[in-house]
Order: sequence, then structure tokens, then C-alpha cells
Amino acid sequence: MDRNICYIDMTAVLPKFPNSFRPCVDTWMEKLEKGILSPTHFKDHWRVWVPKIYSPEPNGSCLESTSDEETAKEVLFDTLERFICNGDPQEVLNRLSKINSPPSVCCRVFKVGDPTYSCRECGMDSTCVLCVDCFKQSAHRYHKYKMGTSVGGGCCDCGDTEAWKTEPFCDIHAVKPEATEEQVKLLPDDISERARITFTAVLKYTYDLLTMEHSPGLPADLCVKEVENDPLGLLDPSDTYCTVLFNDESHTFEQVINTLNRVIKCSQKDSIEFVTNVDREGRAVVKCSTFKHCSELKSDIEKFTSRHGNRPLKVLVVHAHVIAHQFYALKLLEWLQKILGHSEGFRALFSQVVLQSNSQDASIVEGILTRDSQLWKSARTHWHRLIIHGMLMEYESKKAFAQVFTKHYGSVLKDFMRDDHDHSFSIASMSVQVFTVPTLAHHLIAYDDALFKLLNTLMSECSRKCNSAGKLEFERNVPNGTFKRALYIIYDLRYLLSSVPTVWTDALRKGFLQGISWLFDLLTKMQGMDLVTRQVGQHMEYEPEWESAFNLHIKLSHVITLALEWCGTDRVVLIKAYRATLKKLYENPGIDMAHGLDVRELADHTVSCLQYDVSLQPISIHLPLSRFLAGLHVHMEKFGLNFCSSEFQNIPKPTPEQLIEPVLRTHVMIAQVHAGMWRRNGYSLLNQLYFYHNVKCRSEMLDRDIVLLQIGAALIESNEFLIHMLNKFNLLNWANPLFEQNALKNPEEDSMRQTISLVEEFLGLLIVIVGERHVPGVGQVTHDDRIKKEIIHQLCIKPLSHSELNKALPEDVNRETGMEHVIDSLADFKQPSKGSAKGVYELKSEFYDQYNVFFYHYSREEMSKSEEAQRKRKKAAGELECCPPPTLPPLTEAFVVMANVLQCDVMLHIVQIVLERSINLRARSFSEAQLHKVLHLVGFALHEEEKQHCQFMRFTERAEKWGIEKLIEELVSSARVEAHKHLLAWVLAKFRQVALKNHGVPINKPIEVQETSVQSETAAQEEKEWRAKMAAQKRAKIMAQMTAMQKNFMKENAKLFEATLSLSSQTSKLTGSSMDLSESYEETPVAVGAGQTAKLNVERAYTCILCQEDQTVREDGPALVLAAFVQQSTVLCQRRGGDVVEDASDPLFLPATLGPAPYTGTCGHVMHSHCWQKYFDNILAKESRRPYRSRQPSSFDVEKQEFLCPLCECLSNTVLPLLPPLGTLQTTSSAVSTLTFEAWLQAVKIALKYKRKIQSNTKKSQGKRSSPRLQSRDKSVEDISDVGVSESNPEIHSAEQLFYTCPIDQIGIELGENGQKFMEVVSSTVAPPPVLSANLSDMILLYSQAAYTKGLGVHPHVENSRVPLLAWESCAYTIHSIEYLLRELRKPLFGELSCRQQDCLERLVRLVGILPMSWNQYNAIISHALRLCSIVFDNSSDGPCLLDWDSFGVLVPLTLSLPSLLESEQALHIPTGGLQELYVLKVLFLGNVVKMMLTCDFSQGILPMDIDGEEAQCSVSSVMDLLAAVRKEAGLSMPSEDTNAQAVWLQMKEMSIPFLRCCALFFHFLTSIPAPACLMEVGGDTYENLCNYLGLPTTCEELMSSHVVKDLALQWCSHEKVKHCLSGASSIALARPTPAVNQLVSLPMDYSELINTVSMFTCPNSDHDDSRNPTMCLVCGEMLCSQSYCCQTELNGSFVGACMYHTHTCGAGACIFLRVRECEVLLLATPNRGCFMLPPYLDQYGETDQGLHRGNPLRLCPERYKKLHLLWLSHGIHEEIARALESSNSILATQWQHL
Repeated sequence: MDRNICYIDMTAVLPKFPNSFRPCVDTWMEKLEKGILSPTHFKDHWRVWVPKIYSPEPNGSCLESTSDEETAKEVLFDTLERFICNGDPQEVLNRLSKINSPPSVCCRVFKVGDPTYSCRECGMDSTCVLCVDCFKQSAHRYHKYKMGTSVGGGCCDCGDTEAWKTEPFCDIHAVKPEATEEQVKLLPDDISERARITFTAVLKYTYDLLTMEHSPGLPADLCVKEVENDPLGLLDPSDTYCTVLFNDESHTFEQVINTLNRVIKCSQKDSIEFVTNVDREGRAVVKCSTFKHCSELKSDIEKFTSRHGNRPLKVLVVHAHVIAHQFYALKLLEWLQKILGHSEGFRALFSQVVLQSNSQDASIVEGILTRDSQLWKSARTHWHRLIIHGMLMEYESKKAFAQVFTKHYGSVLKDFMRDDHDHSFSIASMSVQVFTVPTLAHHLIAYDDALFKLLNTLMSECSRKCNSAGKLEFERNVPNGTFKRALYIIYDLRYLLSSVPTVWTDALRKGFLQGISWLFDLLTKMQGMDLVTRQVGQHMEYEPEWESAFNLHIKLSHVITLALEWCGTDRVVLIKAYRATLKKLYENPGIDMAHGLDVRELADHTVSCLQYDVSLQPISIHLPLSRFLAGLHVHMEKFGLNFCSSEFQNIPKPTPEQLIEPVLRTHVMIAQVHAGMWRRNGYSLLNQLYFYHNVKCRSEMLDRDIVLLQIGAALIESNEFLIHMLNKFNLLNWANPLFEQNALKNPEEDSMRQTISLVEEFLGLLIVIVGERHVPGVGQVTHDDRIKKEIIHQLCIKPLSHSELNKALPEDVNRETGMEHVIDSLADFKQPSKGSAKGVYELKSEFYDQYNVFFYHYSREEMSKSEEAQRKRKKAAGELECCPPPTLPPLTEAFVVMANVLQCDVMLHIVQIVLERSINLRARSFSEAQLHKVLHLVGFALHEEEKQHCQFMRFTERAEKWGIEKLIEELVSSARVEAHKHLLAWVLAKFRQVALKNHGVPINKPIEVQETSVQSETAAQEEKEWRAKMAAQKRAKIMAQMTAMQKNFMKENAKLFEATLSLSSQTSKLTGSSMDLSESYEETPVAVGAGQTAKLNVERAYTCILCQEDQTVREDGPALVLAAFVQQSTVLCQRRGGDVVEDASDPLFLPATLGPAPYTGTCGHVMHSHCWQKYFDNILAKESRRPYRSRQPSSFDVEKQEFLCPLCECLSNTVLPLLPPLGTLQTTSSAVSTLTFEAWLQAVKIALKYKRKIQSNTKKSQGKRSSPRLQSRDKSVEDISDVGVSESNPEIHSAEQLFYTCPIDQIGIELGENGQKFMEVVSSTVAPPPVLSANLSDMILLYSQAAYTKGLGVHPHVENSRVPLLAWESCAYTIHSIEYLLRELRKPLFGELSCRQQDCLERLVRLVGILPMSWNQYNAIISHALRLCSIVFDNSSDGPCLLDWDSFGVLVPLTLSLPSLLESEQALHIPTGGLQELYVLKVLFLGNVVKMMLTCDFSQGILPMDIDGEEAQCSVSSVMDLLAAVRKEAGLSMPSEDTNAQAVWLQMKEMSIPFLRCCALFFHFLTSIPAPACLMEVGGDTYENLCNYLGLPTTCEELMSSHVVKDLALQWCSHEKVKHCLSGASSIALARPTPAVNQLVSLPMDYSELINTVSMFTCPNSDHDDSRNPTMCLVCGEMLCSQSYCCQTELNGSFVGACMYHTHTCGAGACIFLRVRECEVLLLATPNRGCFMLPPYLDQYGETDQGLHRGNPLRLCPERYKKLHLLWLSHGIHEEIARALESSNSILATQWQHL
């Protein structure tokens, strides 16, 4: 082909090489050589090929991709790579990768839910994180790290030296040597030139396509002209358009799904997939058709989604070629990202191209920044990732991007505010990548006005929320969405200021101060907002909006803290900021001087005070500007500055009195609220005060206010300061010595009570001002000292766990409390003693003396608790029971004058007043709290004088003049202040000690503190003893009266008592359980067979929990029932999922896989059946009145016959009737039969020989009692056939095909000489069968229906022949389950059965034993017996084989049904453990033995050394004979000659124990014969002990030597299915005869391993899309995509989430999951119930971390996981969920079915 003409007329010649890419590349190369290659030439290629490959098919499925990816790669991507490389791309790119070292920065972009790791020791701030791969290869995994999950959009900071204090690189991104050349020079010049042109073309093309306006057509240069020749049919001539649906955050999934169902007429599944794609990608093509059709769909969608006042969903009609080009543009961005990873040179070129701009057009980066909000999700994330990988991996490129980002910050944030997508999908989220780099942040502040631009953008939004006074004001019912999004700017401010500079430049000072001036404007707008005025006349009509102001403060507090730290590092900045703050405060109209001044006088001191009545005029709790000044002031001293320095002289500034005025007003208001004066102002004010003191807000609120008051105390003369405070508190009258006399003239109780409360608050505030010095700059302390004080006071309340202590401490900017640095020196960590407990910190004893009872961060409740705890501790230690004030740290020079407040005249006057009124018993204004606080202040003063930190302190000397010592001494002996006698004694002793030390004051009188204390204690003890004596006398007198009344009552009702005594004598032996009766047997009891021990059948009386009446259990009386719960279970299943192929419709026996099968449990609480029925009817009536649950799913569902036990609220869905021991219902002959096992076996085979089918027209119609009233809600329910059952389908109805056999007499005749013996066995009853009361029969059938419906998942059907089968199966499965549980807990078989287990087994076994008698369907019972006998004894090739059935699962139904087969209807035999039951047991035991021979490995048979000699010598040859014969018949390898027979027998005995344990449980409760003592001990359940109890032979010779046994075993092994399974031809794994107890899946010890594994999990229904909520099934280990529409599946007519569907398939309705990213356990029960539980992972402090909020490393706690396993193994999931739902107080209901 001639290259010269190749692209001259591109459209004409292109079709000539449709399958070749070379001419295209050659043409580009040729034009490059001529210097005329431009982006247009690339577009000429793309405009033809892109529509051909990527255009959606008209009227095709929009959910299936029709693009040819191989062609696309060859034609559209390989061409670009070959052009850049001019050769083999793979070879050239690999060579470039080797020239360039691997990038030193990771920059892996996080997706939603990706695990992240931050190092608490090395990270510069909390935003510095590592990805999984880097963390695994870094040194930080050995440090204190924090786990978390990403919200999406961030990137890994590995390799960024400014993000880490140490260890910035992982092993993957190790530091490379510095390059000597520029980055661009790392590329060869020719590659660089071609790459630049390619990048330019690609970026221009993608930018134009993705940001194009919403026109339906393409740009002109990408349109295919109609006149173009298309000989090969490459181009689609049809005019195809697409309806494109876009994502928004205002419509729900359900709304959009319903809309698509109605408009597009697609299926529910397709609608869900469309909506999932829209949510994931941001848009989706929902239809591809003509323009008209697409426009109609667009109109319909907009019409449906705009209902109810909603904004319509965004829908566009776009040409199909536009869709194709945009799809290719996204692919190009991915391709470009991959190319950039090969070389730094490529990244440098990319930066140059995207930053390149001309006079007409802005650069591509600027275009993306300004048009990001117009893009859909997928387009945004592609651009963001490309920018991160292309510009943020090298510093210079990052700097260039940061400058452009800062330049356009305002417009970017304005777009974000108008947008409705999450922050993580906005380009605004890139701020964290640039503003957190310290050098970049400082450069941007200094040279790009970053701080100014951020605050200016925030202020422009705040100004819209200002009222006429210029203050921020928020309204409750006005949308604040835009303002809330504007608050993201505050996060950017935090990032920008997070690194405090150590070196300042003039440019940095200028930029910072320019920006901080806008912060002052913002604080000014907040100063005095949300004013409140005390309501006097009536209650406030509506609660004002207060939350927004506090949310703004909480977000802004860290910015204020950082700004103060910046100001505190430079003298010039501090001075200018302080001046600017003073100026703003002076200009702020919050302090209105027009109110004038009032002159106040106290203690010979006169002061002019500001007029302002807090109780009448408006007050605000928001004073950020005043608090900012307090924060600046504490930095003044280190630069030699103070309030009166020359730098602050010539400016207008407020006086100290004016400075403290707003804060003082706030504290007066708080005091008045506590005094009850603001009750009519509602909860909004109380909530504000709560958050004012709360740990989240107090650092920049309460703490700063106290500092400002301390500044006032230091700047204002002490007497004047106190008078100002008293005036503001309106307590000057109270301070008047004549107050008590004047108060008598106005005896208002409320006024006096308020005055007392205000005095207490005033004194408390004084204590805080004087005593709270643990602020750097106020006291001579460090930041660590401040944290220590917080911890000490929290631990003085009680020992706290790590998380509780962390919550009580304020967080810094990096969300750290600093606790870890100091906690070990303060407290000892006590490890938890149990697996479920938390470890706690206990304060070391040497720090208790630092306790301050009036610590200002205590709430009133905490103060009370801490004081009580300390008093108890001191009492136990024999110390004074009081909490004296601690010694205080010395004040700094700037605040040292503040200590004078403690000894000034006004203070001494206040102390004197309080002490005098405490002595004066007539003083009405006295309170113990006032005295306590005054003594505390005096203690502070004594400490100060003792330490002599302040040279001017002369408290004792001045106090003597006011008579303070004498007043205290007088109070020591006062009975009025008994509670504070120890504190008074301590103060008096301390006073005299300090006075003697400092002034040599003689002690006139010896201190009798201890004597007084001892005397008072002695008197108190004597009084206590006297009171106890009087109480005992009074008690004796009352008891004597009661005894006399009892005797009198018994005389009057003598006859009644006689009847009661006779009844109690009959039932006295019923008090103990049947277990206890084993002591009465001298010989070893035997439960089964001819040697059966005599039964002890006793009657027991029970009390109904509903009516409280006692009743004995009788078969002919009213029924007693237990609340029970039947559930389908797979807990014991040996195969799960698709491996389970059992025929569920024919539940003749329990399969070898052990399930699914119904499990029965009970709480054991007894009720009369009629009481229960009435209770249940009431529940039905109650639920019918409430048609739906408005809050959340109910804990029970009456539609499924569920209810809660009236006593314990245990979930139940049926009842278990109580029956007397079965031995009492039937009298058997005492004659011992000699029928042999062989003869009995022959009899059964004779019965099988005559087995015939009952024709449908010969079935007898059986009479049936009316069904129980539980089904009365739907009276037609009995007539409903089973779900999915059709009379015309013989396969499904195989279970209902009935059989019959010959009469029993015929069997006796054919047996010949054994016939008589056989007839004796089967006719052993000597009395007619008992008659059960109708009530009891109904309850028996009611339970049977529950087992039937739950076991098969069908409607109730009383006459269905499968009803008894399910009851028998449930009995077998329940016994299996309890045996498994006992084995797992290593408990004895009988000794430690819980009450629930005991009641359940006893009632259930007796019920199934008598069920054939109650059911009356004799033909069906006989048929079941025949079918079971056929399976066991005939072993027909078309039936199940030995490996298909569980031996015990066949034993139970065969034992219970065989008597019906071998008896007449007139003499129904109840199985009670006779010879026939023994032979059934022996057969099934042999079946279990043969299974072991077929499936177990005996090649390791080695004889143990400690075998008893006698036992070792016994003959065990029959074992090897049978083993060899069985394996030969089954086609298996023969045991080796050296296999030890004794070892094989021992191994078989050990493996037989689980089967024998189940049998022992079954026959114990069937026969009521007590178990021997050995079975009640751990380890007592040996083979011999179990066989003795069951009447089985204990030696192998007795068991296996018979030829009949061998014939039966060989018959079982000859089944074709046995040979097929054992040959390995079957894909289904064999179920072992003695399976181990199922365990939950094994979890890694380190939780990070688990979360890292999950990070690789992708949604199975979305192409390589990460699952947002990966959830692991703890039963089978499968990972699921939870809580997502993409993985919903239809179940029973409705769509459910992946977990709920898995619950149905894996757990048969109940399952247990671990939500990995949330670190919580999820319990689910179909169809719509569930609950969350604490996970089994704990941190080093013994605490869980649901949601990974704390992020501490977690390790698996075996005890907790074991507890979880036992919950599952004991079938407790349903009950746990029901209890959780019942106790839940959540307002929002969880949609459990969608999980």
C-alpha cells in the first residue's frame, strides 16, 4: 500500500485495511517526520473504528457488552503503543521500566471499603495512611497502628517523606538514588516527542468527549459523513440513539427500580441490575432505539420520578456513537494510567501536557477542576486516579497541581455545594492530597493566598446565614444542605494548618495574617449568636434551632486550636493577631456601654460595675472571639509580652472588665439554670449547656472561658474582681452581714432556694478559677501534665476500660488523646478475668492525693460518684473520711497575682460570712455545699502559703484578723455539719501547721481532732447497736403475731389441711428428678431387652405458669404443655450447598448426612393447654388489631404460629405435651421370652415377604378428631394439599404410597417351633391400651403438625402420611444435637443435662412413643414400618443403601413403628424397651459397625501398651473375619496381615460410642429407667458401660460371631450404590458413621489478615467491582456481597440479599455471619429477622471494636468464638434474634432481608 495516500483521504482508504493496524501507525509516523501530525489525525482513525467496536446494538440488551475487546485492543490501543515505542511495545516499555527505578511513592487510590493503616507513632497526622501491600512490607506493622476502611478517593502515602516522621518507605518503594538528569531526560528524545503528541491527542479527545455539553450528537470532527464510501459495511448507517439514566442522591433504589419496571417493561432482576450500574458507574444506558422512542422513554421516566414534588431523575437522549466514544475515552484514561506507571519521564510529560494552556483555552487540569461536577461518577473517578498517578507522585508536579487547585478552589467548592454527589466523588476531595504536605501547605499560604481563599469561600456562604445584626442564625425548617457541604472547607482548613511552622518567612507571615483576618470575621459572626432570654411568664412555645451552631463549633474547634498554635510560634504574628482580636472585641456590639456603670461596695472596697441583668437580658453561650483571645494570651509570656505591653497601648481595646464580661454572663446564666430559674426555656438550653461541658466542645468553650476569667483575675485587683463577680451573680445582698435579718422580711422560699444555689455556683466557679491551673501558660505545667490530671480524675470515679477512658479525654487535631504517653506511669492495667469482660485501668495509690472533688470537668453525677468512691477508699485505709483540696502547681509570672484572690478582704469576708451562718442554727441561707466549698478554698490558700510559690501569700496572718480559725474550731464540734467534720479537722490542723511554720504563731490549745473523731465514732457505734437491738425486738413481736394467726387459720380449716396432707404424702417422692432414682438400684440398671430393670413410674405435679394451679400429669386428664420451638436445622450437616441431594419429600429416615432436619427445643415452662390456648388467642387478637409493625420486624410472627413464652419470652411456635412415663400406660407380661435374634429376624423377613401395596380405592378412611384451635385462623387449611404436591405425580407421592402385609398369625405359623415364642414377644401386653384424653391427643397432633410443616416447608395437612415421620426425624435429630453438644462441652451423658435439655428429651421421646396411638392412621404406621424393614433387611437395589441412612436416624422410627406392624389394631403395643426393641437396636448397631468397616482406615491399627492382659487375650478373630468379608464383598482392599485385630476392635469400640450415647439417651427417656452412676460422670461413657445399660453384648464374639450377622452385613455391602460410592466414581463425599462435631470456620488470629484477604474480594455479579460489604458465612466460610442490590436473589416470591438467601440455602433458615469491614457478627433468620452481635475479635485491652472506630489491632479471642460456636451448636440463633429484637429500642428499622 502506498503510504503517501494512506491518510490523505482517510475515510476512503481506511476500509481497505480493516484487520491491520500497521498502515495507521506508519501514516502517523510519516506525518510526524513531515512535522504535520496533529490530534486531528488520531481522531480520523477513532471516528471510524470506535463506533464500529463500541456502539450499543439497537433494541439489544443494554446489560450485556457487545464490544469486541480483542479487536479494540488491536486497533485502538496497540496502535498508540506501537506509535509511541516505534517497535514492540512490550520490549520498549520493559526497557524503560528498567532504566527508571520503581516509583518511590505508592499513590494507590483507595476504593470504598479498602483497608487502610495509619501509624500512631510515625504519621504526621491522621490522614497519612498506607495500603495493605505497603503496610505488610513496612516497619509500621510492628508499631502502634490503627486500622480503618476508606470511604473512597484517597491514596496511599507510602514514600511521601513529608507524611511520616520516620520510616517513610516500605520495602516495595525503597529510596532510589537521586537522578542527575531531569525527569524528561529519562526518556529517549524520539519516544518523548511521540509520547507528547500522543498524550496531547488522547487527553484533548477524552477531555472534549467527557465534558461535552449535553447535545445528542457528536462534535463535527468525529461525525461519520453520509457521503463516505463504506464498501465493507464497517459503519452503522442506522440513526441509533440511547436513553441514558444518571445517578442522583435524591431518589431511592426502590423508586428507580419501580420506574424502570413500568416504563421500560423489563424484569425486576434487570431493573435491579440497571440501578446497580447507575449507582456504581453514575449512569447507565437503559434503552437503545430510535430518537423518538428514546425521547418518549425519557419523558415517561421524568414524569414518574417527579411525582410527590421530587426533582425528576436526570435522563438524556444521546446518539449511540457518542456513547461509544465516551466509553472509549474512559478506556483511554485507564490505558494512559497504565502507561504512566512505566516511567517518571512519562509522568513528567503528562504533567506538562495537562498544565499547558494558551490564551484561548484553559489547561486540561483547570478544565477538569471547573467541570468536574458535570461528569458522572465513573468519569470523575477515572480523571481523579489519572491525576493522582500522573501528577502527585513527583513533588514538582504535585506542587504545580496544588497551585492550580488553590487558584480555582472557590469555584471547585461552589460546584461541590451545588452538586449532590458524595464528597469522595468530587474533585474537591483532592484537597487532602495537597494541603496535608507541610512544605506545600506553607508555600500555598505564603505565595498563593491559600488560607485567604479557603476562608473567603467559607465566609461567602456564611454571610447568607447572617441576620440583620450580622450574626449567624440558623432556622429549623429551612434546608441547610448547601451550608453543610460548605463545612467541608473547615476540613481543608485543618489540613492546611495541620503542620505548625518552625521557621517563619515574611511571605508566610503575610499570607497567614491575611487569612486569619477572615477567621476573625467568621468568629465575629459567631460571637453572640443564638441569643437566649429567660422566659418568665409562659413556657417557650417552640424549641429554637441550636444544633447547627454547635456542629459548626465542633468542626471549627480544631481549626481554632491550630490557628492558636501557629500564632504561638512567632512573636510578630502573635502581636498582630492579639491586636486584631482586641480590635474586633472592641468593635463588637456585644458589650453595650450605654447600660452605664453601677457603683458597688463590699468589705470597704468600692467598684464601678457594668450594668447587665442576666435574668432579664439576652445571653449567648457562643463567644469564640473572646475565647480566641484567651488562647492567644497564654502564649504572651514566652515572648515577654503582657496585656499592658507597649505593643498594645496605642490601639482601641476593651478593659479587662469588659473582656471578662461576656464569659461572666454565660457562667451566671449557667448558675441560674442550675438554680432552676430558666425552666421555661425548654430543652434546647439544657442541650446547649450539656455540650458546653461535653468533652467534644469544652476545649474551646469551657476551658477557654476559665482561662479568660483567670486573665481577669490576674489583671483586675482581687477585691474588685470578686465584687464584679458577686454583682453579676446578684449576690451582693447575700454578702451583706444583715442578709439574714432582711430575708425575714421577705420570706419567699423559692427566692432563698435560688440564692443558696447561686452562692454554691459562685463558690464553685471561684474554686475553678483559682484551682484549675493545668493549662500551659497559666500554670507551670506541660501538655502531658494536663492529660495526667484528666486521667487521674476519671480514674478516681471508678476503674475504666481503655475505650471509656479515651472517650472521656478530649481529642487533638489528629484524633489522639495522648493517653498512651502517660497512662502507664499513672495506672495499672488489670487484665480481664473472663473472656467476655473488659480490662480496666486502676489508678496507682500515690496519685490519689491529687484528687480534686470540684474538678471542673466533672458532671454533678461524676462528682458525687468520685467523692463517694474516695470516701470509701479512705475509710477502708483508716484515714479521715474527707477529700481535702490537692496541692496546686505554681502559676506563671503573668498569672501569679491571681493567687491573691484567696487572701483579699472580700474573699475573707465571704469565708467569714459562710462560716458564721454555718454556726448560726437559725441562718436560712446556710447549706452544706457552701461550707464544703469555702473550706476547699481555705485549703487552697493554706497550700499556697505552705508552698510559698507566691511570696505575697499571708493567708493565715490575714485570716486571724477575720477570726477564721476560731470559727473553724467552733464548727469542728458542731452536729449541724457532721458530714464535713473530718474536712473541718483537716483544715484546722493544716491552718495551725502553716501558721506555726510561717509565722511562729503559738498554739494556744492542743488539737483534739482525733479524740473528737474517736468519741463521735464511739457514740455512733453505740447508737447503731441500740437501733439493731430495737429492730430485733420488733421483728420477734411481729413473728409471734403471725404464728398465732397461722395456728388459728389451721384450726378453722382443718379438713382442707387433712386433704392436702394426704395428697402430699402420695407425691412426696416426686420432688426429685428421675435421675436421682438411680441410687435405689443396687445392681447396674438395664434399659432394653429381656433383662430390663423394673421401672419406677412416679407421678409428678407441675404448676401452670399462667394460672398458678398445680396438676399431676395423667393421660386421661387435662393436658399440660411446654412452649416449644421447632426449626429446620443444618447444624449437624456433613455436606452443605449443592452436595446435599437427599429427597426431602420422603423423610422416611434421617439421612447419613444428618440433615437438614427439624430440631425441637423448649424453655421448659409448663402451662395448662387451655391456659396456653387462651394466651395464644389473645396474641392473635392483639396482632390482628395491629395490621403492620411500624417500627421494626416483630420478634415473632403469628402467621407462622409463633409466640413468646409468657414467663421467659423465649421464641416458640408449638407446644410439647407432658405425658406420664410410657410404662404406666401399658402393663406388660412378666414372663421372660426366649425368642432368639435369628428367629426374630426370620419373622421380620416373613412379614416383608408378604408386603403389598394398598390400592388407592381400598384405603380405609380413618376417623380424625378436629384439629387444634391453633389453626382456627384459617379453617380451610386442613384441606390444602402440600405445597408443590400433585396427586397425579407418583414420584413425589412415593412417601404416601401405603403397604400392608400378612396378619401376625401367619408369621407365627411360618416360624414353626419359634412361633409361640414370637407371639409371646409381640403380644406381651396384658391390659387394653390406655385411652388418651381428647385434649392431650390434640396437643400431640399439634406438635406433629409443627414438625411436619417446618421439616418439609409445607402447609399443615393432618392426614398426610408423612406427619409421624417428621416427628420421629425431629426426635432423632434433636437427640443427635444434644449428644454433639454434650460431647463438645466434655460433659457427662446424664449428669449435667440442663433443665431445658432434660425437659425437651423427656417430653419429645414420650410423645413420639405414643404418637401412633394418638394419630389413629394405623395403615400408614404399618406401611412406614414395612418400608423401613425393607431398607434395613431387604436392601433392594432400587432403594437407599447402607451409606445413605444414619443408623440412629433409622433406629428411632423403626423402634416406634415396628410394634404397629407386628400387632393388631385392637392391641396396640407401646415400645417400652422389650426384647423386640433390643433386637432392633442390635441390627442398627451392626449396621453402624459395618459402615465403619467400609469407610474407616484400620491400617494404623497398633495395640496400645496399657491394654488389660485379660482383655488382650480374649478372642477378637470374628472382627477380622467380618472385616475381611465385608471389604471383599464391597470391592475394597483387604486389611494387611499385620493389622492387629485387638487394635481394630478398640478403634471400633471408640468410634461406636457416639451412636451408643444417642441410643442411651433415647431408651433412657423412652423407658424411664435411670442411668447408672458411671454415665453421670465425665469419662464414664465407655463402650462397656453403655452396652451394659443398653443390654447389648460387650464382646465382639457375642456381637458378630453369628452367621446371621455375617449374612446381613454381606447383604448390605452387596448394594450397587455401596460399591459405586466406595469405588470413588461418585462425586459426593462419603458421610462418616461417627462424624466429628461441626465447627465454625477457622478465623485468623490477627484481624488485619482477615480484612486484607477481604480487600481482594469482588462482587460475583459485577465485573471486577469491589464488594462494599463483604460478609463471611461462619458456618461454611463462603464470602458474600451483602447489603447490595447487585447480589439480590428471588426467594419465595420476593428479592432478598445475598446473606439472607445464603441463610436459606446453608442454614435452612438460620445462619451466622461476620461483616468483615464493620467487624461485627450478624445473625439472620428467614425471612426478615436478624440482629448484630459483638465480634470475637478483641484489642489488647480486651475490648471489641464494632465498626473499627478505634482502629486498634485486633486479635481473635478463642473464648468469645467458642461462645459463638456454642450458640450455633445449641440452635440458639432464632432465640437470640428474637430477644435482640424484643429489647431493641432503635427508631430506624433494619431491612434484614436486604442484607
